[in-house]
Amino acid sequence: MNNQKTVYVCGALTEVPSEQKESVKKFYERIADLCEKVTTTRAFVPHEHYDPVLHANWTPSQVDESERRQVCELSSCIVAAALFPSWGSGIEVEMANKSNVPVILLCQKEKLDKRLISRLLRGNPAIKSIIIYENDDSAMQQLEIELKKFLNIS
Repeated sequence: MNNQKTVYVCGALTEVPSEQKESVKKFYERIADLCEKVTTTRAFVPHEHYDPVLHANWTPSQVDESERRQVCELSSCIVAAALFPSWGSGIEVEMANKSNVPVILLCQKEKLDKRLISRLLRGNPAIKSIIIYENDDSAMQQLEIELKKFLNIS
């Protein structure tokens, strides 16, 4: 990877029900593709590098060290998708906070209405924008606008 800062996509992997894992990964990849459209650089998507099944040989320490560097040093912005409970995503958002990396939080309206997205996560000072969406297309449309604002792209 080059030294250019990129967008980092975070979201649950471990806690995703097995029947939904592929669609969740596709959603993260769609975010990365949108970032490439907006910035000309594809976002960093952790499961493409450290998937807990496909890359099971990575030790917990190696994953932490690599992701910490990616979030804290190599990212211009984090897009956090609050689809399922995730210890890792919460840690990534806090790493972003401590490194002054802004976060855009994607929240499904239904989950937000049911109070299934942590107030602690939503209140983290790194969260600079919360996108509330009803479907994936709406999420992508709103995210494109926010990314352009965040990264000063016209």
